[in-house]
Amino acid sequence: MSDETALLKSIVAHPDEDTPRLVYADWLDENKPDTVPSPAAGPSARAEFIRIQCRLAAGAFDEPDYPELLEREQDLANWLSTHDPEPDVQLYGLDRQEQFEIGEWADCRRGFHEVYFFNEYGDSTEETVDTLASSLEEAFRRTPARSLILDGATTDEIVQFSEQKVFRQLRGMYIDYLDEGDEDIAVKAIAESPNSSGLRRLYFDLPIDESGYRALAESRYFGNLESLVLDYPISARSLKRFHGVKWFRNLRRLQLWNGAGDLLRTLADFPPMPRLVSLSIEGDITSNAATVRRFVASDSFPRLAHLGLLGSRLQPELVALLAKAKWPLRHLTLDQAQVGKAGCEALATAPFARNLRVLCLRESAVTAGGVQALADTSTFARLRHLNLAGNPIGPGGLAALAGSKRLGALRALDLGRTNHPRGPIAARHVVEFLSSLDMPELRHLCLDGLPVAVRGARVLATAPTFANLTRLQLQQCGLGNAGTSALAESITLPNLAYLDLFGNKVGSGAGKLANPKVFPKLGHCRLGHGVPKKTVWRLNRRPGIVV
Repeated sequence: MSDETALLKSIVAHPDEDTPRLVYADWLDENKPDTVPSPAAGPSARAEFIRIQCRLAAGAFDEPDYPELLEREQDLANWLSTHDPEPDVQLYGLDRQEQFEIGEWADCRRGFHEVYFFNEYGDSTEETVDTLASSLEEAFRRTPARSLILDGATTDEIVQFSEQKVFRQLRGMYIDYLDEGDEDIAVKAIAESPNSSGLRRLYFDLPIDESGYRALAESRYFGNLESLVLDYPISARSLKRFHGVKWFRNLRRLQLWNGAGDLLRTLADFPPMPRLVSLSIEGDITSNAATVRRFVASDSFPRLAHLGLLGSRLQPELVALLAKAKWPLRHLTLDQAQVGKAGCEALATAPFARNLRVLCLRESAVTAGGVQALADTSTFARLRHLNLAGNPIGPGGLAALAGSKRLGALRALDLGRTNHPRGPIAARHVVEFLSSLDMPELRHLCLDGLPVAVRGARVLATAPTFANLTRLQLQQCGLGNAGTSALAESITLPNLAYLDLFGNKVGSGAGKLANPKVFPKLGHCRLGHGVPKKTVWRLNRRPGIVV
């Protein structure tokens, strides 16, 4: 048995432990370096990917390099998917993503493929469950994957599967809609099964009624559960069932979809959840000012490092109240809120602002005045990722970012879809912005939908401030053949690992990308239409390029 085989067997035998994975990463650096240029800082991209994912899975919000870990994970995943994919283990009835997908419930976790999809439903419940159980037993013998997604199973199949011994070896369970049967019975079966004691992550994407929530709250077998996602509207009344429940109080990550009632008030009244570091709530938040004050002042989340309010529609005055929170936030997401200028001014003075590393305000009515408030404050000195996608920031917003002395250390900036009728941006504004931007640490830049055009592409290709870019997104930016050629001829973008030019008439200018010496670390490149057939043939010979 080779050293590598022995190391991989150790990972399979101890899937819950990081040590065998980290030992394997060290071995890769010493014995199996990358054979083509990669975005890795060391000899092996896979080794670095394993280490980064282990740190993120453990919860790295407080780490000084947390934003960098997010960037590196994405860059390495793109590159590995093209240049060093994990060998596919053929298992009857089980599929997995071919790519290194990342995210809390994506395919890859702690450096290895983690999630299987079951697809071999039989003519009877018994046939389906037998196939699923035997396929998982084989998967557990051969791979470290310990998570399963069931999409379209029946209630009876879930009930019988939860009684199988192999269920106890699962660490993650994701149940999508049921093909037939009663959702509450299926949920109750999982909650009451002793085999659920091995679960660390649980995801329900189906409607649950009171009897199902009661069964979950009363479960004696969720003591090891760390992450819970209820991706279907839950009412405040139903959520109250978890008040004081021991296993619920020990969660590290919680994601809810806001249903009827005031979810924020219910959460504010919960006893302390001392391990909770990540809380996400999706859907309209109809709370009044008194409730938001109560939520902010609550002692329920003393360690909260990541807060995501998605599609909340929070008004500026409520955002201002939220900004009074004293949580140790490192990562804040307010998607589709009404943040506006007043909300940005409030966030700039928030107690957590000085330690915030990632701020996402996607589609949150942020105008030029709001951007100016973010750009002028010294409290965001540690901010490294800023997402303003979908906001009508106008030329004034671009100018505020370019002239900011406070945001010069940003590593990721997303300005996609910011060319809005309320603040139209012309090509000259983009050129002025790119020409005056002074963010030398920038790694990820998204300009999707902005009129970058040929002149803007030439600035991107030559300006020193973009020399460290590893990810560049330029969808529908009017580059044309000349703009694409300018990028491909750049000698100042040697670190690009991801390039998206979809929606541009790239023409024959894209042909230069067929040369592996152009962007030598490239892992993925998506091109638009208008590529001549002869050029397509040349491009298809280079791994990672999608026409």
